Amino acid sequence: MANHNWDLYIATLLLEVNRHSSPKAPSFRVSEWTERFDQAGFDGMELWEYHATLAEPEEARALQGTTFPTEVFNTYASMDEAGREDRARATRWIERLEPWGVKFNVGKQPEERETYLTHVREWRAQVPEDVTLLCECHPGTIIEEPAEARQFFADLGVENWGIIVHPLNRLESLQAWFDTFGPAIMHAHLQMRTEDRTVIRFDQRPERTREAVRIMSEAGFQGSCSFEFTGGMNMPDENIEDLWTNTLRDLIYFREVLAL
Repeated sequence: MANHNWDLYIATLLLEVNRHSSPKAPSFRVSEWTERFDQAGFDGMELWEYHATLAEPEEARALQGTTFPTEVFNTYASMDEAGREDRARATRWIERLEPWGVKFNVGKQPEERETYLTHVREWRAQVPEDVTLLCECHPGTIIEEPAEARQFFADLGVENWGIIVHPLNRLESLQAWFDTFGPAIMHAHLQMRTEDRTVIRFDQRPERTREAVRIMSEAGFQGSCSFEFTGGMNMPDENIEDLWTNTLRDLIYFREVLAL
């Protein structure tokens, strides 16, 4: 399994203790962390959109000026009429930060399938052509199963799209995703959970981590991975420094598995 050439990113959502707040209220400035990201050896970041769209002007300028790259822009804009302005805002930031990919989701309502198709097509025409639309086929959405996602993209009829998989916490379906999409799987979100959905470090389920890497390797995966969640998230005493410490432990362990 050695000699992997997978880019490893830090998802800024991972460090955001206010990720579930409503209204959204980022708790830290990403620009103040990019040096740490770089020194840790991450190849870039997957930027949570609110770290940009809700940033003060000074932070917005700093994000645009940093040499540490935003490789994936993570938007939660809905693919319906209500999400039109959110999609336009995301597009403006994509143009400023020049990521290679933008993560998006479709909705949960089967009766709205045509609506989602229409708005993804429209958005594809607005996002720069060289930016890949990366679909997180998330549980609870209408394309959480590979066959449903395959038909959705067949009906979509646009170019430059890719699939995001969740290798560690959706291991049981990982092979099916690769069997269905092959090289269209371009990105992975890394998080590990227990049966009760508690987020843990990767080294606490070593057999799952190794098996996920094996499946990805044998499928010929040559994409990128974002460290999305880590141990300590969503706990009463959650804090950014502990999250960062656990992320570094995950990074070290994941690199060890890649080297096997």
